[in-house]
Amino acid sequence: TVRVNKYETTLPIRVDIEASLAYVLGPVTGLALLILEKQNDYVRFHAWQSSLTFSSLMLAQFILLFISNFLSWVLFFFNMFLLVWLTYRAYLDGASLERYEVPYFGIIASEYVDTE
Repeated sequence: TVRVNKYETTLPIRVDIEASLAYVLGPVTGLALLILEKQNDYVRFHAWQSSLTFSSLMLAQFILLFISNFLSWVLFFFNMFLLVWLTYRAYLDGASLERYEVPYFGIIASEYVDTE
């Protein structure tokens, strides 16, 4: 029989730290972990969620720059709050490997990871 360790990662970093790193630079670190981490589904879920969520929010931010400076700043502070919150949740849930899903993008990220 083959034993699978759900806490083992390709990179020599603990699973909770690696998952929280997916959010540090938004879609940049998310994409980097999608390329580098091939083994751990928990980390790949957070990398997908980070990439999808923050690339979409960056696009919305860019569009809002031309519409309203105030709304652009509101979205910026929301992005910063969400970034910190998701980093914290990825680290906190690393012990149980429970996936904290944001609406819409979390479901898509889960489906991507589950079908890989």
